[in-house]
Amino acid sequence: MKTLIQKVLVEENHSFACRTYRTPNFETNWHKHEEVELIVITEGYGTVMIGEYVGEYKSGDVYFIAANLPHWFKKNHHKITGSAVVLQFRKEILGYDLLQTPEMRNINALLQKDEGIALDKKLQSETGQLLKSLEFSENFNRMLLLFTILNRISTSKEFRVLTQNFSSNNITINPAIEKIIDYSFK
Repeated sequence: MKTLIQKVLVEENHSFACRTYRTPNFETNWHKHEEVELIVITEGYGTVMIGEYVGEYKSGDVYFIAANLPHWFKKNHHKITGSAVVLQFRKEILGYDLLQTPEMRNINALLQKDEGIALDKKLQSETGQLLKSLEFSENFNRMLLLFTILNRISTSKEFRVLTQNFSSNNITINPAIEKIIDYSFK
């Protein structure tokens, strides 16, 4: 399965992207991008692939996906509506010097990991609500909500690591198997 490189578009007056994707724009191919991604599923259910992890997703699920980690959210049926609020940002917008401060130690450690994680329990619910609020926030409040979300995740244990240290460049898939996988997802 070929990994597509996705270009994330950021609006001119923002430093990171946060928007709702809804059917038909919810559907994507197996892809990766340079940005870290936080996604809350707001509608629908299906199969999620993050790195080598394959599982089921449903409304309310929240995922943290490291930069350059391939992923795909696929609805179980074409008639289902899929929708999610997706936050995508480059680590660089937070500033190297700021991330080196003692106050940012936990957030910096989170951003250095090459992981895909699923949030659980109270953290899942709180983060989902904050992401929905962030989408319509402006100016300093956007950055404040981003820091709040990252701080809560980085200081919590209410998550499951789904995949880590995954490199799609190191995987060799038999071309026949690749065709079967592609056909299955289509």
